[in-house]
Amino acid sequence: MRVFSNDVNWKRPQLGTNAPMELTAPYVLIDDMTTPDGVLLFTNPRDMLICTQPQDVAAVLAKIDQALEDGHHVAGYLAYELGYVLEPKLAPLLPLERNGPLIWMGVFDAPYPVDAGLFDAWATEPHSVSALRPAEERDTYLKKIETIREHIRAGDVYQINHTFKQRFDFSGSPLSLFAHLRQNQQARYGALIATGDRHILSLSPELFVDVSANLARTRPMKGTAARAANPLDDEARKHWLCHDEKSKAENLMIVDLLRNDLSRIALVGSVNVTDLFHVETYPTLHQMTSAIEAKLRPGTPFSHLIKALFPCGSVTGAPKVKAMEIIRSLETEPRGVYTGAIGYGAPGNVVRLNVAIRTISLSGEGGREGEMGIGSGIVYDSEPAEEWDECHLKARFLTQPQPSFDLLETLLWEPGSGFALLDRHLQRMADSAHYFGYGFDEDVALSTLNQAIPTKPDTPLKVRLLLSANATFTTEATPLLPQPTDQVWRFNVSEAPISRDNPFVYHKTTNRAFHDDERTRLHAVNGCDEVLFCNEFGELTEGSITNIFLEINDQLLTPALHCGLLAGTLRQDLIDTGRAVEAVLRPADLEKAERIWLGNSVRGLVPATPARPPH
Repeated sequence: MRVFSNDVNWKRPQLGTNAPMELTAPYVLIDDMTTPDGVLLFTNPRDMLICTQPQDVAAVLAKIDQALEDGHHVAGYLAYELGYVLEPKLAPLLPLERNGPLIWMGVFDAPYPVDAGLFDAWATEPHSVSALRPAEERDTYLKKIETIREHIRAGDVYQINHTFKQRFDFSGSPLSLFAHLRQNQQARYGALIATGDRHILSLSPELFVDVSANLARTRPMKGTAARAANPLDDEARKHWLCHDEKSKAENLMIVDLLRNDLSRIALVGSVNVTDLFHVETYPTLHQMTSAIEAKLRPGTPFSHLIKALFPCGSVTGAPKVKAMEIIRSLETEPRGVYTGAIGYGAPGNVVRLNVAIRTISLSGEGGREGEMGIGSGIVYDSEPAEEWDECHLKARFLTQPQPSFDLLETLLWEPGSGFALLDRHLQRMADSAHYFGYGFDEDVALSTLNQAIPTKPDTPLKVRLLLSANATFTTEATPLLPQPTDQVWRFNVSEAPISRDNPFVYHKTTNRAFHDDERTRLHAVNGCDEVLFCNEFGELTEGSITNIFLEINDQLLTPALHCGLLAGTLRQDLIDTGRAVEAVLRPADLEKAERIWLGNSVRGLVPATPARPPH
């Protein structure tokens, strides 16, 4: 059985019923985007615990502890600058000018479960992001990285997490922006907060702390590598990150820091690293993570947890206190909620907080200004220019949103023999689910397919299996009309190239409009049955619904995967059984071929010939 998900065990809080249709600020929406039932809405607060001044921090934390002790829930955020107040040595460094509260927490009754359809409704509303601009110039950034390297050379610190803001113009609905971003990110620790004067949108993949049954877990992130479009290249980059000594060294520094932080509130000998140097995959990058857990002393209150751990060491550097001093000297404005924490606490010592990275703040009404912090961990052998590039890589989730799409497999079902090439179809969908971060359960996929077959059908069926971003399978089954045994498909070669750097050409998804539109356009010209594509280098790739096979010199040749194409299940079966061979082919090879075949798993191999231009 193949099952892909992010397996952090956690205890769901007791849920309320009848979520309100209209949301009125203040409210907090906690969003685990990897599961269908991972959305919790905290609304209609009993009380708001908002701390703007350092002298009030202790009292507000005590009120949070009391609210949880009384059986209520708390949800909201902790700003990064709270960390200066919690450490006496850093208190004098607290910025006087701050862009929001140090603590913003509501006291709520049980949260409401929210149907994922809510986001579909939000996504229909308009929004616009434009004029993205860094608050720090590249030259200034490079000089600051050199300053950090000097601190490391002098032995002041081992690592510093340096950040700066990206600002942008925003108009329209913040809820629509969140709905669109969550479609792409599949972040396990997302959140949406409406305070009344601003919206905070968090698409965080990083867990700060999760507490259940007195077991605390943290999962810091350090070390990144950009995704590649080609699945083989992408796996190579992931493998590189797994073995990159610089990334492992950065990660280990933060692991040691968090082990030390946890030991302040843990039972002696209970702190353990359970998953070191694990690489997780997200839409734009691979990320190295490690997991640490500890058994807490019974009855450890929320305030003690925060005083021991906050802020997360992955967003400061090591050692933490000195790193925060240097950060304060280099960063010219408060971070605010960025690199703080967002989440909730529930009765029974249940806490779940994210590290507020990939987090956006939108202020004002109508035309808004938005800001988003980005940063990276700096060690002595960091290359300043590469770190600048890494920061902008992390910002791609806002600037390069992916379209909404489902994964798709089209299978042939025949009476007596069942589904053709079933294992290959399931493996391909599993591979695509792994690439895009979709949840995939093979047992559920098989059950869904079997339910799509009517009782005792007597004709072949074409069955479409779809997998949505929220891990839901659906099917569509239609009778497969027979085709004449002497049928020859007529094709055109498109003049519009496809890019082999587009990840979607390697996966079967519903995001195939380019292929479908070009086939429709050329069919209207001369009635062709299929259209063949080339990449930007003039190499043949695939048809809109088929793979290409050319008989040349007693070999059946098919375009190589790295040219940019879908690895069809029929194609792979022919390659694995030695009946076809990969090659780099060009349109001129169509004229050299003794025979041309186009094929997929539903229709098999069909002879083909160039279409004649209309007379």
